[in-house]
Amino acid sequence: FVWPYGGRSVYLCGSFTRWSEHWPMTPVEGCTTVFQTICSLLPGYHQYKFIVDGKWRHDELQPFVSGNYGIVNTVLLARESHYIPAILSPEMPSGSNMNVDNEAFQRLVRVSDGTLHEVLPRISEADLEVSRHRVSVFLSTHMAYELLPES
Repeated sequence: FVWPYGGRSVYLCGSFTRWSEHWPMTPVEGCTTVFQTICSLLPGYHQYKFIVDGKWRHDELQPFVSGNYGIVNTVLLARESHYIPAILSPEMPSGSNMNVDNEAFQRLVRVSDGTLHEVLPRISEADLEVSRHRVSVFLSTHMAYELLPES
């Protein structure tokens, strides 16, 4: 999920959290106005909103629905590819490459009166590669127990 409109603190909330949990989003490295989070969703229809600096917001450039009492939610139809199993099967490769849905970053689509409009990319391929490299270096130079919070 991406919130490209800035803010000091941004959270994600939706039908997949039963509207009770607020998942924190983090700024994209090198672009402090774009917030992101990666989560595993079961396939199906989901509604969600962002909480930006304490106010409920929806992304007007993404598909959305208007519900009862004028409440507007952004919608997502998650496919199988959006679901990341909690436990990886032994057959799955554990390679060091990091797969990113480039379409989500390179092309935003706006639904307006049933028509699709392509918008300019917000994050360049070079910026994605720099972020991938930095995350890979960080993860390869730290032990798992250093990365996990103490309990």
